[in-house]
Amino acid sequence: MADTGTPDGTDGGTTVAVAVTVEESGFGSVEELGFEGEPFLVPVPSAPSVPSTPPAPHTSPRALGDLSHLARDIADRAGRAHAAVLEAHEAVQRHLLARCAPGARPPAAPAPQPTGRMDGPARVELVRTVPADAAYSVSGQADPAWILDTAAAALPLLGERGLAPAGTVHRPGRTVLTWHRGLPEAGAELLVRAGAEAVHRDERGTRFTFDWQVHAEGNLLVEATGTGGFLTPEHAAEPLPDETPWPERQVPRYPRQFRPLAVTGRSRLTWQELRALASGFLAEVLGPDFEGEGSGPRLPGPAPRLIGSVTEATCEGGRYGQGRMTAQLTFHGGGPARGADAGALLAEAVSGVLQVYALRCGLHLCLPDARFQPWDGSPAAIEVIDPTALGAALRCEVDVAEVGLVPRPHVVADAVVFAGDRPVARLHGIGVALHEPPGTELGALTIWEARDSSAAHDSLRQRGALQRMLLAHSSEGDLSAVTGEPQVASASSVTVRPRLPRGDLLMVDRALDYDAEPLDFRSGATLTSEYGVHPDPWFCRENGSGAVPNLLYMESSLQAAAQLSAIQGILHQHRDSAFVCRNLEGRATLLRHADPRGLALRHRITLADHSKLPGAILHRYTYQLSLPDGPVYSGESVHGFLTKEVLDNQQGLDGGQYVPPWLDRLPTRPAGLRRLDLSHDTRLGRGRFALLREADLVPDGGEHGAGYLLWERTVPEDDWFMAHHFRFDPVMPGSVGVEALFQSVVAYALHTGLADSLPDPAARPAAHVELAWKYRGQITPGHRRMRGEVHIRRVRRQGDGLLLVADGSVWRDDLRIYQVDNIGVEILPKTGGTVDEKVRP
Repeated sequence: MADTGTPDGTDGGTTVAVAVTVEESGFGSVEELGFEGEPFLVPVPSAPSVPSTPPAPHTSPRALGDLSHLARDIADRAGRAHAAVLEAHEAVQRHLLARCAPGARPPAAPAPQPTGRMDGPARVELVRTVPADAAYSVSGQADPAWILDTAAAALPLLGERGLAPAGTVHRPGRTVLTWHRGLPEAGAELLVRAGAEAVHRDERGTRFTFDWQVHAEGNLLVEATGTGGFLTPEHAAEPLPDETPWPERQVPRYPRQFRPLAVTGRSRLTWQELRALASGFLAEVLGPDFEGEGSGPRLPGPAPRLIGSVTEATCEGGRYGQGRMTAQLTFHGGGPARGADAGALLAEAVSGVLQVYALRCGLHLCLPDARFQPWDGSPAAIEVIDPTALGAALRCEVDVAEVGLVPRPHVVADAVVFAGDRPVARLHGIGVALHEPPGTELGALTIWEARDSSAAHDSLRQRGALQRMLLAHSSEGDLSAVTGEPQVASASSVTVRPRLPRGDLLMVDRALDYDAEPLDFRSGATLTSEYGVHPDPWFCRENGSGAVPNLLYMESSLQAAAQLSAIQGILHQHRDSAFVCRNLEGRATLLRHADPRGLALRHRITLADHSKLPGAILHRYTYQLSLPDGPVYSGESVHGFLTKEVLDNQQGLDGGQYVPPWLDRLPTRPAGLRRLDLSHDTRLGRGRFALLREADLVPDGGEHGAGYLLWERTVPEDDWFMAHHFRFDPVMPGSVGVEALFQSVVAYALHTGLADSLPDPAARPAAHVELAWKYRGQITPGHRRMRGEVHIRRVRRQGDGLLLVADGSVWRDDLRIYQVDNIGVEILPKTGGTVDEKVRP
């Protein structure tokens, strides 16, 4: 039968889409109903009833040969037969809709019948077998909603034991749900153990607490605790008191800026497009970049249950800054009679919305033939505020709280379900994850095997997505992505190994080429890798001028260099000791101004020298960074791979002696000294880039007599940079100290009037000025104070702006640990937008 409507109500009534064959309904054959046996997908219409009483017979005399009565008789009989078929057809649909998952839901529990009052706890056990070929299973997996329904079916059975007074209905309250493992396959046997105990009785009914556990083939699969009630129908909509506070999630100060693995322009999806996604047509709906290996993940069923349309979809914004989804839901057969499975329906609906979000982010590209699984990383809470409203047209607002790639691609969110403007349910911590099929676990697959595997899809995007997931694993503690040897992620000393930064500070995504064998540290070995820059990256957004900061090029090149050493086998050295990577020195030049936003920044790293010392290995590299239209940055650098003993012996730049800043060495206060409060000067930076606080400025001061600025700040205990650099080995990135010195030069120009003649002055790193740095110490959470100074070397008018060049140093407490020379800064009129936009390739 052809489609005749959509479940978003566009045909004038509240409808839902059901795809099912008659055989699945439990009826004997299609011939019994007069239907074709192919899947049908129609709405339940609110059509006028067809009279079942035949009309009175025609009694007027007929002329000879008048056959009109035969035509009327045939029409009447055909009409009655057709009406009967329609009634049967509609009855089948209503039966299936009441069950919500045709051919897949567990048998409904019998209605509670009072068997006497029960004051103590009661327990029941149920055994169910995961059905094969259920209508809404995917790839032979059990349907998670079916599993939750199986468990929820035990609660009405407990009502029969005396919990449910006569004339009451099951009213769900709050459920805290925890998944422990992946979904079982069809044919698996499930054991449900459930218990409940009354906590309050009155004329409205009984309130109770419950717990249940579902075991699959002897292993704990999912468990829940919660509250509910058996209440009279007139009280079923009343809220159930719960002394446990609803979980509150802290809004992050700096939300993670997840970079989607593929980008789509689709922010709204119709029911037909959702149906296409459910059939595996990802590229056709979202765009060609979304095509993955194999069949790819599918939403449950021939069309996503309960979701009529997606009306809003963003990858940023929302309450937690991770994205927001709004969807129209279609629940049928709601009200008190649906109380037992309300939690399962709500979890299913929101999980379906999150599956759409995961596909929009391209998370499925990380894994071939990926399958959706419930998120088992943390508990989820579900509260039904008003079960009687679940039969109405509903709107679901979902705020994504977490999206990540470790341990597998996943999305976690909070949601509120509305009937009109009234909230009728809320969910906290509901999530979905994508996993590889059973028997194809990645194990110790390295980024090189991911690149070279003959099973890899032809799509470079998918290979890069898999590498990006594996590199995220290495930065989060599991180094098998580069060593091939799984490692337990804990805070023990053996995990303190060279790693990449985490989260938004990770600035290398994928390896493209490598020309030497592992464990070969010969000079001349090369690595080509890439970093996909976000179209609106946080480091530009929080930079005062909006320009690309030095931190991007410096961090990205140094991370790629460390990755080359890791792939060569540096992680196998000094395995009996804590072993870390520290950049020691380098020099680099910005070759030209360009805007990398939304582009791939490519690294070409060459190992120039390998030196092995007692307790340390030194690697010298040369490198060049390019955008699609050519090179933008080049330099050389030295990484030290150091044991804890060598690291602890670092003595700073002055042999362990305290050499104070220039201003503190003066015998008297210099003329023109000014005290500045830079903590709210957003022209320098905001958020994580608000690096300066109080400062002393001396015009014409410093070692070169051209100007001087000295700043001081405490070391925050919760510093964002140290938390992301590195796991188990928190340390302030040297690039952040260098960035603070760049801002010092900008502050000097802005607060001495040098830039007053420029309309809306904005700063950026200067091109063709070779920056040189040397690090001989580190800043960790145990240190108290950072200080930095810059000595202006020269100021020059250049085109329509200014060029300033300076030298600087950074102190940790009373030890000078960074020396940075040739800090070049250009000050230009911004004239709208950012200073990099006019040179975008």
